[in-house]
Amino acid sequence: MTNLDSQTKELERLIETLESIRNSISIVGRPLTPEEEQIVRTIQNALPGLKESLRLLSATQSPEPQPDSIEDGRYEGGTPEYFFELRIDGGVSGVISADIFRANGLENIYLASIRTIPGDPVVSEDAIFEIVGQDEEGGRSLGTLSLISNDSEETEVGVELVLDSALKSLPVRAPVSFFARKVSERMRVLGLEIETEEDVDSYQPFDFNGANMTIESSLNNAGFDVTDIGSKSQVPKNPLGWGTAQLHALMSDLAQASLTERAWELHLLWLSNPTRKDNGLLGIMFDSTPELPRQGTAVFADEVREFVPVDTDRKMIQTAVHELGHALNLAHRFERALGHADSTSFMNYDWHYKGGNHRNEFWNDFEFTFDPDELEFLRHAPLPKLIPGGAAFHSVPYWKDGSGSYRPYRPELPLPGYRLSLTPPGSGTVFEFGQPVFFEALLENINGQTFDLPQSILDPKAGFLELRIKRIGNPHVEVFHPVMQRCLIESPRNKIFVSQGVRLRNNVNITFGSGGFSFPEPGRYEIQGIVSLFTENNNLVVKSNLVQIRVASPKSMEEERDAEVLLRDDVGMYFALGGSDVFEKANNDLEEILNRRTSPKGRVSDPISANILRCQGINQGRPYTRYIKGEWKQKEGNSKKASTCLNRLGKEALLFFDSHTAEHTQKLCKKHADRSK
Repeated sequence: MTNLDSQTKELERLIETLESIRNSISIVGRPLTPEEEQIVRTIQNALPGLKESLRLLSATQSPEPQPDSIEDGRYEGGTPEYFFELRIDGGVSGVISADIFRANGLENIYLASIRTIPGDPVVSEDAIFEIVGQDEEGGRSLGTLSLISNDSEETEVGVELVLDSALKSLPVRAPVSFFARKVSERMRVLGLEIETEEDVDSYQPFDFNGANMTIESSLNNAGFDVTDIGSKSQVPKNPLGWGTAQLHALMSDLAQASLTERAWELHLLWLSNPTRKDNGLLGIMFDSTPELPRQGTAVFADEVREFVPVDTDRKMIQTAVHELGHALNLAHRFERALGHADSTSFMNYDWHYKGGNHRNEFWNDFEFTFDPDELEFLRHAPLPKLIPGGAAFHSVPYWKDGSGSYRPYRPELPLPGYRLSLTPPGSGTVFEFGQPVFFEALLENINGQTFDLPQSILDPKAGFLELRIKRIGNPHVEVFHPVMQRCLIESPRNKIFVSQGVRLRNNVNITFGSGGFSFPEPGRYEIQGIVSLFTENNNLVVKSNLVQIRVASPKSMEEERDAEVLLRDDVGMYFALGGSDVFEKANNDLEEILNRRTSPKGRVSDPISANILRCQGINQGRPYTRYIKGEWKQKEGNSKKASTCLNRLGKEALLFFDSHTAEHTQKLCKKHADRSK
């Protein structure tokens, strides 16, 4: 063996060893420790240089025949037992991936997903690729994927997959071989159903560097073939505006595509305005229920036109794609977990770019696209993590799991002179099992720098306030994510000048979020809030006090039976929405609990009944536009019934809520009482 051959072999062994170490860490099946993340990053940074050195060494030796390069695109094929959707994407993300199904007549059953090793970009001339795979039961495997082009058929590729360990029912250490045919330039197919309110205009394509950009073309560029699903329906005009519960009801009634199973189908409501209390709300993802999340979104077109009079069509497109991005499990770029307020992705806010006051710079740099880690996720994430109706919103840290190149935008520093407080209800920190959990969030400028802040700074649904929940004795910390994402515009009307002495208040209901119930078991929990403020140079954070609460065990068989109802997902969603006409069974079962625990018209003295009554009162006062049995039905809000419900919440019952919620419940009761006179 020559000295050159020896060097080549040594370098190959070094690369193989480093990749083995990296892969063994990456598939441990739990969040990585900071030390493990550092090891993975170090290896990731070293591998490209080592591989380039190996390539240069190899180039000096006698070259071996290489297979023809294979076109990027989506390929389909398989065996009589298995169907593969194969995605070859060397040009954009440098990834090859596939979703694997059991062939079952007309319906293919999902089994597992595979992809090339994160952080190891594919080289089109390679024929064999190292892959990592996973299924929905926690199975993970390494393996190899071999691709050979068909000289006689340019759009066909020979495929051979070998897995080192079990994934669902796929064979282990036995090749699965087949031919796959190219079916599209794009990686995935997404159905889009758009329903429009009467007298609400759509948008016009926006000219960007000579290309007419639309919602569909933006999704095309991200790697989706977009298809229309369902027939167009016109929603009756609603001059009072749309609230979250009404949106959820509208989608539930009107959706022609499936809402009962996960599917590559999204629903976009093109409406006039939100309710008056949501001034500046441009768009919302309002359907993040744990059972089948991320199917419904809305854009408030007239609100966009009012707040963005220049280049309105561009803002319409950006807002719509932003909301659809949430439905595809993408988070805001400026959130503390990501730390990328400098992003020009669809998923950032123009007015929050680089901490604010850089709106024009954002639009100058905006290119109708997503960031590389987002594109890699959209194009190659395992099916369950991405598909509407799949994984819970914000449950997949793609900004860390993809290329491994996560870098915070700015250092995180404490903000001096500000104080954030979480205050529990007046009844204390012991909650009945199944009782909704409310806190008041208070942000005070004691002696600090002056800021212009959005009114939504203390609203978890807007992405600025992070709420962390930890069960005592368990090291894992859960971050609460609400069942909806509200995306707002900054304007003088929804901005607060926070100088010394200014105090901002809001209530936070952390009972039920996109991941389900926050307190599913009795025990002691610790809660902390964190507000993030991006500036030109830093990410300034204000951390709240740590609040410990105890969720009590049921004290009787009756309470056990009530808990079975109170911990159902439909009931959790009912509480999160403040009541809803859609969840009829939840409403009936909660009414039965209320009647059992209280006298028919008497005031209440237990927390479960208080929460049920509050939701009933809020919902009775809401108008609804429903589409039932092929007909539109509009129901006025009933202020008399609303005030009757809310009036049963006396001082004792209001102690089960934080002071902010109690105060606004009393104001709502008075408003409905005045209307019903």
